[in-house]
Amino acid sequence: MGTTRNVDPVVVAVDGSERSAGAIRYAIHEARLRGSPVRMVHVAPTPLPEGGLWPAAGRDVEDLRSAGELILDRAVSQARASAPDVAFDSLLGRGPRATELVAAAGTGGLLVLGRETRRGLERVVAGALTAGVVARVAVPVVVVPADWQGTRRDGVVAGIKSYPADGELLARAYAAAALRHTTLRLVQVADLADLAPDAVAAADVDALVGAGSRMLGEAVRDWSTAFPETRVESVVLPGRPAEALVEAAAGAHLLLVARPHRDLRHPVRLGRTPRDVLAGSDTPVEVVPLRGDPTMAPLVLERSGEILKE
Repeated sequence: MGTTRNVDPVVVAVDGSERSAGAIRYAIHEARLRGSPVRMVHVAPTPLPEGGLWPAAGRDVEDLRSAGELILDRAVSQARASAPDVAFDSLLGRGPRATELVAAAGTGGLLVLGRETRRGLERVVAGALTAGVVARVAVPVVVVPADWQGTRRDGVVAGIKSYPADGELLARAYAAAALRHTTLRLVQVADLADLAPDAVAAADVDALVGAGSRMLGEAVRDWSTAFPETRVESVVLPGRPAEALVEAAAGAHLLLVARPHRDLRHPVRLGRTPRDVLAGSDTPVEVVPLRGDPTMAPLVLERSGEILKE
């Protein structure tokens, strides 16, 4: 197994289906960038009582556990064969999938989930599970398409709503671009929905774009001093946030968006824009949970992909 520099593993959910194939490849890629191990997690569901009256038979529980162990063993074996330079371990959870994945994420620095590729009701259910995990987990979460290969990609894109409130998101975005030696594109969306339907005039749009440009300019000025070798582009796009961000990130390595800080207004929820971006993006999407403590650039250093505060 490979040597690691970062003790926090990249945690990836596996279920034995094609859905997790891209997530595993992404987790390996990210682990190599960070010098971290990969922890593969499978959750064996708890069988429901028959008729709602009697507990599930012990045999049923054991069968689910054995199937889960087999899925993990196969996934780890295949991953080790394809990436002998990376260290792997595994974790089998039992119970509600969302709860177990949230708990498993707490053992690492990043959680990687596969994006649902099926249609109809199965996709709705899986999408709700993904959103539920992303809304509750305490570490950044990346949702990856099943066919992700990491080839012919360029740039890291971050959707910035405000500054310095999105300082934690900027810290992640700059570090991600620096690790990949690629351009960072900061995107602020001038949401026309904030204007009354009869007030969307050119002057109003120009005012929103101008305010966004000034905000991004301030962020770039502050953060570029901490990451002088990272090339940064910034743009303000009028439109609907999720649609604009998905389009701006087409062909990028990664799209980063923020999850609102939990407070009285946002107790436990993902937010409309991150949810819509996860549903519509073919680019890996990293959702960064904000802690509500604005992070200023002079207080942040980047080392081996890890954000450190002085």
